[in-house]
Amino acid sequence: MFERIDNESVVSIVVNKIKTSIIKGELLPGDKLPTEVELIEQLGVGRNSVREAVKMLTALGVLEVKRGQGTYVVKKVKPSFFNPLLFSLIIEPKSNKDLYELRVMFDTMVLFNLMDKMTKLKFEKIYNLLAEVEDNFKKDVHTIDYYVQQDLEFHKLLMDFTENALIKQIGEVIISLFPEYIKKSISQENGIKRSIENHYGIVELLKHKNKSGVNELVEKTLREWKLEWKSAD
Repeated sequence: MFERIDNESVVSIVVNKIKTSIIKGELLPGDKLPTEVELIEQLGVGRNSVREAVKMLTALGVLEVKRGQGTYVVKKVKPSFFNPLLFSLIIEPKSNKDLYELRVMFDTMVLFNLMDKMTKLKFEKIYNLLAEVEDNFKKDVHTIDYYVQQDLEFHKLLMDFTENALIKQIGEVIISLFPEYIKKSISQENGIKRSIENHYGIVELLKHKNKSGVNELVEKTLREWKLEWKSAD
């Protein structure tokens, strides 16, 4: 099914090979991928490269691993997977600094965009989301993964509120880069509490149309992550 490839950006190339097979219809929704050993032989790459590529495509919602059965193409692949610009954003190597600057720029833009678009219904929706998360936190229920997902849902809701299809499409891809970073941040001492407080702060800023406070608040919400990767450099 696949041609052998040279050793350049191997994981990215494996990802692109699988993507091309899906686009060409060689792999259809619901189809099972060749086994790990078969992929290694067909592509001429190492086991780690195949595993990383599968892991990446699984995180993107393109593949699903069924324990004891194998790896399959999901029955409905997200349209953003086929957008060359967005796809390259996902698979190309990125530094923490690049990601931080991208996130600050995007979050800032979204908040400025929302200043004159928020309605009573939108505020009700986002306050309900935050109230549910806060209530579960006080009851000490759910795992860290639940709070990661709710963090993502909060930002997706903000993107929905822009009523801008391009912002939502690009934003979903940007957000997909961050689950691991969010998990590290909220796993720290008082991390979940701090995340909830930051989200309430964002909503209050929108409620009062406080444009002058946007930059400071966005940097505050990402401060723990910035400190973490800077200390690791």
